[in-house]
Amino acid sequence: MRLLLILTSLLLAPNLWAQVSVGVKPNRKQYVSYEPIHLAVTIANQTGGPLTLKNANGNSWIEFVVQNQSNRVIHKVNKPSYAGTTIPTAERVKSNFTLNNIYDLAQPGNYSAYAVVRTPNQSSSEGTRSATVYFTVNRGVPSWKTKVGVPGIAGDEREYRIINYSGDGAPKIYIQVQDVKRGHILATYSMGNVLSFRKALKAVDRENNLHVLFLTTPELYCHTVVNTSGKTIKRRYHKGVGNTHPALLTHQDGAVTVFNSVPYDPAKEIEERKKFHRLSEVPGGFQQ
Repeated sequence: MRLLLILTSLLLAPNLWAQVSVGVKPNRKQYVSYEPIHLAVTIANQTGGPLTLKNANGNSWIEFVVQNQSNRVIHKVNKPSYAGTTIPTAERVKSNFTLNNIYDLAQPGNYSAYAVVRTPNQSSSEGTRSATVYFTVNRGVPSWKTKVGVPGIAGDEREYRIINYSGDGAPKIYIQVQDVKRGHILATYSMGNVLSFRKALKAVDRENNLHVLFLTTPELYCHTVVNTSGKTIKRRYHKGVGNTHPALLTHQDGAVTVFNSVPYDPAKEIEERKKFHRLSEVPGGFQQ
């Protein structure tokens, strides 16, 4: 009923559409379950004066309406409170919002969403609506997983999962971390593009951090370290030495390092290429 009231009010208020315009764009079209779904919202002020947007009378100045592939409205699991903003005359602002912070979008399927922006004098059934955008949530299937304890917290356990996914372009390698005791997914995100013809290497160090080494370009390997909270605490790039390939080495003290490699330094790489170019120049004005 409330959704119907919003739609009816928007249709009956064409003058509001002329004063404020709202655009919404997802950062991607396809996501892995539990991955953050970001929407960029652009609001243009065409009112002829400064536009102040703030929560008023118990109503949020911005609201999202999300539906699944059966056109069923997805209900909120959290009630966020967004800080207000003032948009100068004839200008626009752009802000990013994470839908997963408001709605449970872990279930795979197709979704649609739009935003409604309200001025302080508008009720919950009024506002300016954006166009509808669409996105898909896919179930990520782990290709590898392992469980570890949480240092300093007896009885707590984490499960690290590696997910390979190529739903919307270049193949990517994902990390997912679950709080086993409480059943909560703490993090799901892409560690970068991956070339799958060389298997990603994994190792757990003495602090139960997960090390992942994967080929991200034909020459570069990415070494990423994730802690039990699901945060990336280290990310370095390496190149192989000669005909060898970088690998992970677990030391007797539990430390994990990369061997058979040299760290990749972009600045040094550029300098080396310049030297190579100078050495290859031929006297006498000959152009190679």
